[in-house]
Amino acid sequence: MKYEHDRQASEEILRLLIQKMAEHPAAFTPQNYAVWYEYVTGINPALSETLVRQVGSGERLDDTTIEGLYLKYVSECNMDVEWALREDIQHLLRKLAESTIETEKQAYRFDTSLHAYGDTLKQNPDPVSLSALIKNMADDTSKMIDSMQDLQSELAASKQKVEKLHLELHSARGEALIDPLTGILNRRGFENSAKIALSNQAALGSGICLLMVDIDHFKTINDTYGHLFGDKVIRAVANTLKSKVRGQDSVGRMGGEEFALLLAETDISGACTVAENMRKTVEGCQIHRVDAQEKIGGITISVGVAEYVSGNSLLDLLGHADKALYASKKQGRNRTTVYADIKAL
Repeated sequence: MKYEHDRQASEEILRLLIQKMAEHPAAFTPQNYAVWYEYVTGINPALSETLVRQVGSGERLDDTTIEGLYLKYVSECNMDVEWALREDIQHLLRKLAESTIETEKQAYRFDTSLHAYGDTLKQNPDPVSLSALIKNMADDTSKMIDSMQDLQSELAASKQKVEKLHLELHSARGEALIDPLTGILNRRGFENSAKIALSNQAALGSGICLLMVDIDHFKTINDTYGHLFGDKVIRAVANTLKSKVRGQDSVGRMGGEEFALLLAETDISGACTVAENMRKTVEGCQIHRVDAQEKIGGITISVGVAEYVSGNSLLDLLGHADKALYASKKQGRNRTTVYADIKAL
């Protein structure tokens, strides 16, 4: 579900989006509401980018424009791409089957012809008949070669099409692994990525650490400044975490205000350095309120760090990092705790 806001947050969103809708001539339709809802909440980056560009250029959004935005960026019909891809694959398989059947027929005719030529040769044909026989054999062989080459070309083209469809299907399914609010992995996506990393024995030998991160006093932030500001805080923290890791690392939103990071080729010392860097960056940032020019600072995070030990599963690592995170919060928040340190106590 991309619409996760409760009643209180929805009321705040309604107030803001009605102001936005009132600035344009488009009617107050459900489609118009949906477009501005996804813009105000920031859950649809592609739509937001387009709206900012259009409104910034002075464009007034009428019913036709809103309908186009809705169909392109919001409508669930566009999310049904997987069925279209399945139809493409079925069409591809039918075409391959037809080509294979035609080649089989040509092979059968060629085999029959060879047997006939063999029977003719047993009858000691005269030179003229033998010459005609050789020509016919050459013609049939050429046809068989052409048929095989056609099938080979069709198979090569089909391979490229299948690879393209695979990428499109992967992209379509990938949307289900991304958190719509932050653009980073959701829990399912993070766990999939982490399992792949933990199955790489070479990578395990280079060290792997898992970090659990929680925004401190997040309920108070929501209650004080509103849920939309809370969403901005979540996005800001997600962006900070993402900016502090490398390409082989994984960052995911595990739910609410909690995040997880899997750091590849990183020992416990390196993981603590990353954690402290993130924590200090978040502590020093200031975030604009959605409906005011006021900047809010003093936002902090707590971090728990666990290092992979031989035999650990992903569940083990998550549990260890979570215990370290709990220790950070229990000790006053805005700090980093290592699981090995609390385990030794």
